[in-house]
Amino acid sequence: MAIVGVKRGDEFHDPNWKEFMITDESDVANLPTGLTDPSAAPGSQAYTEDMEHTYLLGTDNVWREV
Repeated sequence: MAIVGVKRGDEFHDPNWKEFMITDESDVANLPTGLTDPSAAPGSQAYTEDMEHTYLLGTDNVWREV
């Protein structure tokens, strides 16, 4: 299991917007939210290496598969 930061906020995103690559679905439980330190902004994304599973952080700080 692993979480790798791929991107962070830039001139087009909130500074806390993040993109993550994860090893498998169980890593979602360990991803940051707006309530953690470090935090992640709503709209942040995570995906498995094979792109079979993609997740989006909602405004309620819950990661959901999309």
